[in-house]
Amino acid sequence: MKKFLFILMLVVIVPLAGCQTATNEIKDIDGVSMVSAKNACDILGLTYADKDGGFVIKQDDIKLEFNFSNNYVYKDKFIMYVMEKPAVDKRDVAYLPISFFSDYLKVDIQKGNELPKSGNVSLYKVVKFLPKEIIDAINDKSYPNRDKILEEIEIPRSMGIQISNINMYKVIITTPLSEFSNVLKTELGQHGLSEKEIEGMSYNDYKTIERSWKLTKEMTESAKKIYPELANTDLNTWTYGDYEDYYTKKDKENFEHEFTKEQIAQLNQRGILLEDVHWLLKDFYKIDTILAQPDKVLKKDIEGYYQFNIDTLTSQAR
Repeated sequence: MKKFLFILMLVVIVPLAGCQTATNEIKDIDGVSMVSAKNACDILGLTYADKDGGFVIKQDDIKLEFNFSNNYVYKDKFIMYVMEKPAVDKRDVAYLPISFFSDYLKVDIQKGNELPKSGNVSLYKVVKFLPKEIIDAINDKSYPNRDKILEEIEIPRSMGIQISNINMYKVIITTPLSEFSNVLKTELGQHGLSEKEIEGMSYNDYKTIERSWKLTKEMTESAKKIYPELANTDLNTWTYGDYEDYYTKKDKENFEHEFTKEQIAQLNQRGILLEDVHWLLKDFYKIDTILAQPDKVLKKDIEGYYQFNIDTLTSQAR
């Protein structure tokens, strides 16, 4: 009987110990540093679950899906991120590129390409949300994880406005790609996607994939002309996403510099956010004309833009 128990321990426990060792390894797989997805989830306070052909990473009701067949990260069947390499299954251990954690989840990777030994991440901060999720969270006070969603999708409002001001960059644009110009499908095809892969994609999927493309030579030359401060910067490794992030930040800075300190002070005094001046300029054209308007007029104008976004999402959520 003792001999039988000893053999049973060897058969069951030893392989399990071996698997545990494997999950703690940082592996170089085809030149890419990768880490066990399950182990990383344990460290970062996320939930890991296997599925056919891949696995899922969860937090509350948010599910990120991974397939071993491609390098896309999905939420609600829409592409959220494009990894440098697909997830890999090695001896029943799923591995993810470390860059997924650093670039998408914004985890601080320690020296030696290692994850921190502890610490939680928030998927709410990095994912986009369906129009229905956003509208339901706004309207239903009992909606699951409502406060966490609103914290990420609502941005500051001008002049004490009560209507939600939605960060539209956090919204999944669910419109099928078929409703847009064929140029977008052509671009996807030129970057190696098959017609079968493109079929059924949304505009959100296109924009997410586009962010992963490397800048062309013409684009790098154009970027350096538009932004002279990039003249001595090596843009050969930059992606569309890198450039988009750069010019979004730079254009925001340049926009602020278009106004005098006195004009900025007046806007602040009246509770008008600089981000909302974009909307006001569409209707009043000049900053001096804006400042000449009574608060009631400006507040109503800004409310109209906030409400327009809400109405758009409500329509898409049906």
